[in-house]
Amino acid sequence: MSSLGIDIGGANLKIAAEDDSEIIYFPMWKKAKELQKVLTQISERYSAERVGVVTTAELSDVFSSKHEGINFIVKACKKAFKEVYFMTTTGKVVSEIDDPLKLAASNWVASVSFLMSEGYRNFLFVDMGSTTVDVIPVTSTIEAGKSDFERLKRKELLYFGLLRTPVFYLIREFNSTPLCPEYFAITADAFLVTGDISELDYTCETPDGKGRSRKECMRRLARTLCCDTEELGESSIENLAELVKKEIVKRLKETIYEKITRMNLESVLACGIGEKLIETACSDIEVSCVKLSAKYGEFSKLFPAYSMFRLVEHI
Repeated sequence: MSSLGIDIGGANLKIAAEDDSEIIYFPMWKKAKELQKVLTQISERYSAERVGVVTTAELSDVFSSKHEGINFIVKACKKAFKEVYFMTTTGKVVSEIDDPLKLAASNWVASVSFLMSEGYRNFLFVDMGSTTVDVIPVTSTIEAGKSDFERLKRKELLYFGLLRTPVFYLIREFNSTPLCPEYFAITADAFLVTGDISELDYTCETPDGKGRSRKECMRRLARTLCCDTEELGESSIENLAELVKKEIVKRLKETIYEKITRMNLESVLACGIGEKLIETACSDIEVSCVKLSAKYGEFSKLFPAYSMFRLVEHI
């Protein structure tokens, strides 16, 4: 029987199969009504009958509550696939749901559960995606909080990512000038200018609805200072982009160092589309970093989906 792993996020659908994977930009706040149809198309495209699902999309503001969001997602999955399993925040793979909130923000649990089944222990799991970073300490057991709220308090969930974070959230001023708290530019703009991503990697919507070229990214970054590109100058915009990168690496370093030293963990296991930034942060603080892409290839970019695929493969 053909199986799939799917991570249903607020902005992306991530799919992992035996020899294939894909990330589909799917803004839940706009397209929730299309979820069942898209999942059915995925089922047909991959000829999949069994699927393992994790989700964080219940937090999307299209839903009035997490409870409503989970029920909506579970219903869509059960209509699209013949056999569906879900990961709970307690680490159980189930086919029937007694408490919808046990499924909320469960994607990181799949990743860590799979890694533990592979024999890994005493590590800090760090997964940087388009929007957030999961920072999960593991000894002989999972040490993280069980909800987004708990993990935010404990700095096990960092709310910034490689693509979708507004620039003004990360840096408040540039050359003694405050940035405007407007949705002018996002981290994807900065990382395209720094050369860390390509136009093809810029998979989310742009703040102004326009293109993803270097020129257009620079224009958006200049707007954060109420400037046009010519007014601010390309070299200053490049410096601004580098400052955004530097701030993200700084925040990663601080959190990783605190978790590793306080819990005496051996190494960081890094994955996600921001894997290279995690590696940079670890190098700066001389912490051992294992890039999961070295073993799992492109599946590292959607590791929760791949983990669910592996966990349900032989059920």
